[in-house]
Order: sequence, then structure tokens, then C-alpha cells
Amino acid sequence: MRRFAMLPLRRQLAASAVVLLALVTTTAVVAASMDAQDLVVAALLYLLIVVVGAVLGGLVVALATSVVAGPLLIFFFTEPVHTVHVTDVAQLVAIAVFVAVGVLVSLVVGQSEARLLLARQVIAAESRAQAAQEADRTRSALLAAVGHDLRTPLAAASAAAASLASDDVEWTPAQRRELLTTALDSLARLERLLDDLLASSRLDAGVLPVALEAMRPEDAAALALDELGAEGDDVRVAVSGEVADAVGDPVLVQRVIVNLVRNALHHGGGEVALHISQTPSGVELAVVDRGPGIPASQRDDAFRAFRRLDDRGTGAGLGLALSRGFAEAMGGALELRPTEGGGLTGVLILPVAADDRRPTSGSRS
Repeated sequence: MRRFAMLPLRRQLAASAVVLLALVTTTAVVAASMDAQDLVVAALLYLLIVVVGAVLGGLVVALATSVVAGPLLIFFFTEPVHTVHVTDVAQLVAIAVFVAVGVLVSLVVGQSEARLLLARQVIAAESRAQAAQEADRTRSALLAAVGHDLRTPLAAASAAAASLASDDVEWTPAQRRELLTTALDSLARLERLLDDLLASSRLDAGVLPVALEAMRPEDAAALALDELGAEGDDVRVAVSGEVADAVGDPVLVQRVIVNLVRNALHHGGGEVALHISQTPSGVELAVVDRGPGIPASQRDDAFRAFRRLDDRGTGAGLGLALSRGFAEAMGGALELRPTEGGGLTGVLILPVAADDRRPTSGSRS
């Protein structure tokens, strides 16, 4: 009997109640509505109830239904009715055949149900194993990426602070400023990494605070480039045609643009531009670079956390993963598209806030 998996007791009890109600209802309706009790009709209906019992409650419920249905056929549908005596040998054989068929159907359906249950258990076990392997890979990538990116700015800041504190060297004012700048830049990089890790954990937990409002995409672009400082000075911003306000969280939109522009500057190379336009999909902020681009087969991997597609970057591999999470949290999307003529374009798509569009064509550097 180990071939037949036992279903939960609660499910078997519920199936038994359904089958019992079906037997009582079928017996009452057929016996009362037919002038001459029809053994064949009743047997077919009972056989259907056996199948239902096997599907709902498994082998035990189906076998019990077959055993109970036999006496019911004798008592209500064979001459003389309302007795357990059978005078017609043919009817007795028919009832015996019904019980045998019912048992066989119970075995077949019960075995099929057991195989289905076993297959579901195997699939669930494989899914858990894959999830565990993915979690292990993520932890390994996290330790490798974050460990390196934590040590590097900490080491730089520590070295700069130790140099400033040393009495062995007489630093000039310019050298002191350089060491202080190194320490501050390293601490800022460390702060960005910690902010990204915190945002990633909030995204995974579904508790990322999002404050949606109607906003001008140009304002978010300007703030993002200001945040980048000298890195954003050469980025050209162009607004095409009439662009409506977008629905978004200004802080998150700014972070997405910063991530896209920084990614384009570090990996794309060459000229980087930010194009703002309105399409049927919504308001689009596209960061365009002229670098080597990413093959179509690897673009989905670029959005995976702690994943680097090359060894040129120094980040933890969270920028694009966080940016897509931010975009989706605002009801938008983030796509990577090939740049015409070579390169990669990261496109943030936000919902349109209103139908009235503002003429804002132009550009700024």
C-alpha cells in the first residue's frame, strides 16, 4: 500500500461527507422519480460517485464508497425492493460486477492521485533545493562583493587618517587637503554602499517607503547630475518635444538616474547623454552611452543583485538591481536597450501624471 500516498485526514473526512451526501441524494432522487427502479442508471451514478470519492478523498474513501454502494443497489433497485434478498441471478451478477469495477476504478484513480501528489512533492523539494542553492550563491556573491567594497574605502580612509595623524611627516596644506579629500571620498563611497544594502533589504522585504507625486522629470535629472558633481558635468540633457509631468518618488527617480549615469560613465565610456521624452509607454528618461554595450543574452543578468558582467567595476553589483526595484515600486519600469550606432541605453519609464503637456524642448550640458 506504500504505492498509494495517504491524503490528509481532514481532506478524507471532507470527501467522505461529500460522497455520503451524494449517495443519499442520488438514491432518493432516482428511487422516487422512476416508475420502475433502474439498476443500470443507479449503478452508473454510483460509479460516478466512486470516481469523485477517489479524486477528492483518495483510495480509502473510494473503496468505502464502492462497498457501501453495493448494498444500496440491492436494497433500493433490485426485486424485491427494500430487502437484502436478490431473486434475479442476473441482477446479483450485475451488482457484483459493479462492486468489482468500483474497486478497480478506486485503485486506478487512487494510484494516479498518489503519483500526482508525489510529483508535486518532488517539484516542491526541487524548488526548495534550487532556492537554497540560489541563496548560497547570493550569499557568496554578497560576501565577495561587499567584502571587497567595504575593505577598499575603509582602507583608503584609514590610511589617509593615519597619515594626517602621523608626527613623522610634515604635510603641506595642499597635501593635507588631498588626504582629507581622499578620506571623505572613501567614506562617501562606503556610505553609498551601505545605503544600497539597506535599500536592497527593504526591497526584498517589501517595506521600501515610496512617496508618489506629480513631478517634473527635468528637475530629477538636474538634481541627479548635481549629486554626481564633476562626473556629471559633461552629461548632456535633452528634452524632446512636449513632456508631461510624471508620477514618481523624486528621491527614488534621482537615485535611479544617478545609478544609470554612473554606470554609463564607468562602463560605457565616451559621451553620455540623458534624453527625456514622452512615448505611449509613459515618460522616459534614457541614459545613452557609446560603449561596448551588453549582449541581449546578458541583459537580464545585469539586473541581478551582486552580479558583475565584467571586472572593470568597483561596485557591489547592486546599482541596476536596485534601480529596477525602485522603478517597479513607483509603478514604472527599467529597460536596457542597444544604442543606435553602438552602446547601451538605460531607460527609466514612469507613468504620466496628467494629459496637459509642457513644451520643454531643448538641451543643457
